[in-house]
This record gives sequence, structure tokens and C-alpha cells, in this order.
Amino acid sequence: MTLLNVEGLAVDTRGGHSLVRDFAIEVAPGEVVGIVGESGSGKTMTALSLLGLLPEGVSVVSGEASLAGMPFLRDGRVLRRPNATMIFQNPTAALNPTMRIGAQLDRLLAFLGKKGRGRAEELLESVGIGEPRAVMGRHPHQLSGGMNQRVVIAMAIAAEPSLLIADEPTTGLDVTVQAQILELIRSTVATREIGVLFVSHDMGVIAQMCRRVAVMYQGEVREFADVDDIFHAPGDSYTKELLASAAEQPRKVGDGTRTG
Repeated sequence: MTLLNVEGLAVDTRGGHSLVRDFAIEVAPGEVVGIVGESGSGKTMTALSLLGLLPEGVSVVSGEASLAGMPFLRDGRVLRRPNATMIFQNPTAALNPTMRIGAQLDRLLAFLGKKGRGRAEELLESVGIGEPRAVMGRHPHQLSGGMNQRVVIAMAIAAEPSLLIADEPTTGLDVTVQAQILELIRSTVATREIGVLFVSHDMGVIAQMCRRVAVMYQGEVREFADVDDIFHAPGDSYTKELLASAAEQPRKVGDGTRTG
């Protein structure tokens, strides 16, 4: 069964500069599918386009997309917002710096029609925050990057989405905290049986998280295959260059454990 289906997606600037061309991907329920590539490859623009969050002057010009069989993009025109949420790469910037965490959660839950006694605390507990009441009384700048990312994940799952888009969710976190956030995303997928589109430039993270991966370069998908094939039998020259670059890094590429 296919949860997310995207075909022929193209994203251009107002001036006609192409950012994404003929992008296609499928994600099944409970599957983590990766999009990997260097900065400027178009992976984040692809993710933002699916949620209607493109910056001013950038728009979808063609393509079709559906979620759980319901079209939300046709001929480049957004029909509706899909039941999908996003984890951003800078959690501190994604949160309102002037509001306490509890107030932000309460506002979101009220908007979703899910506000209830203790609901915000339950959400924070579900993402591994041990003292939710104390965290609710703090502002984002009073929390670590890893703790803010847990809050952002809690807000993302509050809407009970069918699809979760994770855009470089471990950027700027140390290795230990990164592992905790990746495990949290893995457990969320397993528990809720949602699909995940996982955007990253890190081949090691892709190896750990994904079953299949699309390799992007200059706005195009150069290769889309099972992650084992990508790592052990890459068919595209750019994929080979990415793997060679990752192998030169001091960090180990992947641990062989994946979700999906």
C-alpha cells in the first residue's frame, strides 16, 4: 500500500530558475524514505513544497501528489493541505522565543481541537521528556537543542499525521543527542505506523534510518533505490561520489539498523 505518492514535481523561482525537476517518490505506511544530497540539491525545497511552505517567490509549477489516496497537488496547483507535519532542522528557531513551551503546546492543541487536562504533559512524556511540567514553564532559550527538538516532535505528532517530514532533524546536535532523536523518530514510526520522508545530507544517518533513498543533485533525482543497493551497488556516479565523501569522514557510516 502506498501512503504518499509524488509524480513529476517541479519547483521554480518567480524568475524561472528551476530548483526541482521531475521529482517522484513513494512512501508506504510505517516506512522511512530518505532524500539525500548536498546543500542546494533541492531536497529541502521538495519537502517544503509538499506542505505549501515554500518561501516567497518560489512555487510549484507542475506535478501531482496524493496522501492516503487523496490528491492534494494536481498540475502544480495545491488542492488542500495534506495530513502531514514537519520537523525542522533548527528547533529553537521553529519555536516562539517569547512564549513558554506550555503556552505554545496549549495554543496548538486548542487549534487542533484536542486541548484537555494534562494533554500537553502527555505529549511531552511521549517524546521522552521526564519532567514535562517543569519544561512547560520554560522558554525555548532555556532548553538544550535536543530538548527543543523533542518539543518540536511532540508538536508534530499532536496532529496525528499520516506523514511526517523530517528536514535534517539532527543538525547541530552532538552525537549522543542525535542518536536519541533518531531513536525517538524510529519509535514514533513503529508505534503510530506513519510514513516518514527523511531529508538529510548525512549518508550515515540515511543508512541508519531508511529503507529506500532518493539521491538528489541539482534539483533532480539521480537514483532511487533500496538503501542496501545504494550503499553496496550504487548505479549513479554522483551517488558514488557521496559515498566516497562519507567514507572519508571520521564518523562511522551507518550501524545497519533501519526503520521501515
